Amino acid sequence: MPIPLPDIDETLHDRLVGAVRRDGPTDVATLTRRVRLAAGDHRVTETAVRVVLDSATLLVHRPDGRVAWLGDVLDGIVLTHRVRGSLADRCDLWLGQSVQPFLAMAALEPLPLATGGEARIADTLDPVLIGPPGWLPAAEAGDLVSLTWTRGRLSVGVVPPDEVAGPAEEEAVRCLLGERCRTELWWAAGDDDWVRHALLIRALSSVRLEDPDFLSTPHAPLDQLLYDPLGSDPRHHWRDVAAWRPEGAVSFAIAGMPMALDIELRHRAERYGMTLDQFVIAILGHLAWRTPFAEDLGPWEDWVPEDARPREARVAHLRSIGDGPPGTEPGA
Repeated sequence: MPIPLPDIDETLHDRLVGAVRRDGPTDVATLTRRVRLAAGDHRVTETAVRVVLDSATLLVHRPDGRVAWLGDVLDGIVLTHRVRGSLADRCDLWLGQSVQPFLAMAALEPLPLATGGEARIADTLDPVLIGPPGWLPAAEAGDLVSLTWTRGRLSVGVVPPDEVAGPAEEEAVRCLLGERCRTELWWAAGDDDWVRHALLIRALSSVRLEDPDFLSTPHAPLDQLLYDPLGSDPRHHWRDVAAWRPEGAVSFAIAGMPMALDIELRHRAERYGMTLDQFVIAILGHLAWRTPFAEDLGPWEDWVPEDARPREARVAHLRSIGDGPPGTEPGA
């Protein structure tokens, strides 16, 4: 899967999306022929179609070779978002990376609502869906809302705290998305939000092909479950970008690492969807950059705990202040 790029043939992309939405999953050859005939454009070749498929997020290339629409693959999915302000008497729903697939679909055309009407993307560049009066639930700041996509319609509701999936289910979500997200592309994307949005949507669609029931019940928001879905949250514990994304890099080997520690580090890296190297660099940077810089540490003697003094010095100190019952060695 090449790194997704935004400079694709948008006209061809929209025609392909329209064709698979109308006809359902279609093999590449048939899809190419249908779109070429409908458009009357001989430049629509299989090569051109595959270039779009390599970069598109609304088109899902299934393992059997057929191309499907993202909305069909995500049928039944429940994505959640924690609102930051009251939704009372509001028509605008401010969202984030947790529901990126819906924002991507709405960018092409409005999303039909289960309650009637449509939700469209905002005219500004903000991640906002706007719908008719009454389409939003009576949620208050801090409430968890669910966005459920069923049979091509979107519904929004408040999620009761006791209906949110527990730790075991959350770990399964992290594990599956971590396995399906191409981490080398994720990290190569750097600060390119468009690419990382695309990779997250690709991972979601891939897992849904493997498990059609994935995220069919309310879970915590994806930006809360994943270690760093877009690298843009300044409060996250991996926020020291300078510590593990330097312009220059060196490599080194670790000798004598206990096997149990090696296993634990690998398991943790897998849970976060990272390689072992990325995880170790991240935690070393996380620790090192939260202590004083090397030049500010001062003499090493200042860092030696009192109990680390030679035994003779400790005994002399205890004798000078008295310690223990009579007849016992000081410090015993």
